[in-house]
Amino acid sequence: MARGVEIFGVNPQSAASHEKFRAKNHFPFPLLVDQGQKVAALYHANGLFVKRTVYRIGPDGIIRFAKRGMPPPREVLG
Repeated sequence: MARGVEIFGVNPQSAASHEKFRAKNHFPFPLLVDQGQKVAALYHANGLFVKRTVYRIGPDGIIRFAKRGMPPPREVLG
């Protein structure tokens, strides 16, 4: 991808629901199943209701950007 960025969506729903959602929204990136919300727990985004959060994580593993909701790409990549 541009700027050496890789994008993944992570959600606790099933792989089948991910495929439908991805196709409907024409996402050019994979959606990963987070069974048991283990990944969400690592980023404090778990709970009864999944909290949509966008992260930009550097190649060194350090979080460079984090924001709840759906920030525009220019803000995330800024």
